[in-house]
Amino acid sequence: MTPNFDAMNETDVREIIVRPLLHRLGYAHGTVANIRTEVPLRYDRAFLGRKQPKKDPPLAGRADYICDATSYGRWAVEVKAPSRSLTQDDVEQAHTYCAHPEISATYFLLTNGREFRLYATGQLTQPYLNWMFEETEQRIMNLFNVVGYDAIRRLTEITRPDVNKPLGPGLPSGVKIVGGEVLYGEHYSDHPLFQANALKGLVGAVTGGQVKRNDDGRLLASVSVRSPYQQLAALIKLAGLEDFSFYCSDEFISRNVERPTIFQNVVSGELPPGQKAQLLPGLPPVPLPWFQFTVSTYATGYVAATFVGVLAFDYRYQLARGFSSGNPILDSAIAATPSTARVEGEGTFKVLLNLPA
Repeated sequence: MTPNFDAMNETDVREIIVRPLLHRLGYAHGTVANIRTEVPLRYDRAFLGRKQPKKDPPLAGRADYICDATSYGRWAVEVKAPSRSLTQDDVEQAHTYCAHPEISATYFLLTNGREFRLYATGQLTQPYLNWMFEETEQRIMNLFNVVGYDAIRRLTEITRPDVNKPLGPGLPSGVKIVGGEVLYGEHYSDHPLFQANALKGLVGAVTGGQVKRNDDGRLLASVSVRSPYQQLAALIKLAGLEDFSFYCSDEFISRNVERPTIFQNVVSGELPPGQKAQLLPGLPPVPLPWFQFTVSTYATGYVAATFVGVLAFDYRYQLARGFSSGNPILDSAIAATPSTARVEGEGTFKVLLNLPA
């Protein structure tokens, strides 16, 4: 429902239209997304470096609302009466206040209730967003993405200089892994289930992770992988074989295909006897025998647009005998399984990195 703007003044716009909008964006007094109103300044003049009251021009008015994403930044709202059209003078007035060192707002919103203009401080020729009151519902998600608390926080993190040691030439000091895949190739096994290239051609999905420097200075790639054997997903999760930590002692990640970087992962573990896991979808969990394993993987690659390369893997396990799960089919399968086995092979990988443009 469109308000009766002809009967409203500036105060009405602030309290009936603007404040509810700020609440929808998650801002409220006394929270980390705080609202301050008509903030006084210790030096209420346009501080241009001189700080001389007789020469510095006085500020005309003050912002009606300061919206603080506490410890990350802020933005401001300047409200005019509905009877006034928004002018470039209004834009410049709001900018002068928002650019003041005691405010330092990243954005400012100028509105008379009928029209809304969102500007980046210091960029006054064109608003980032411009809409009429009737279009507010269609613009609300845009506003969340620009001036919501999380948006201001992300902007601060993105624009904060990265002064830490980089991962490599042209790389930041840390980067997120956003996807990728592992393609299994030729392999050998003394286990009957892995003969005849049972793994060859299967794809494991890289689902996330990050690359950074460990506390001891080594390169550390933490990688989450979704196994191609999803029928054994519960057992894989139980064994902790979804997340892998790859280490490298090289100072930097290579960007040269002729001199690749080698990351190594070694993980060992065991499952105590009687631990339950769902081995097949639709079947209840069953108790398992004692199981010990060691997984070693070498990932050799370089960074282009992605981190690509080849891998070599060596999986070894030892299985206890004489354990009864209570499931005849499972017990028969365990009895036919070697008590020790290994799988060795190779493959290729492609890891997608969230690199700066």
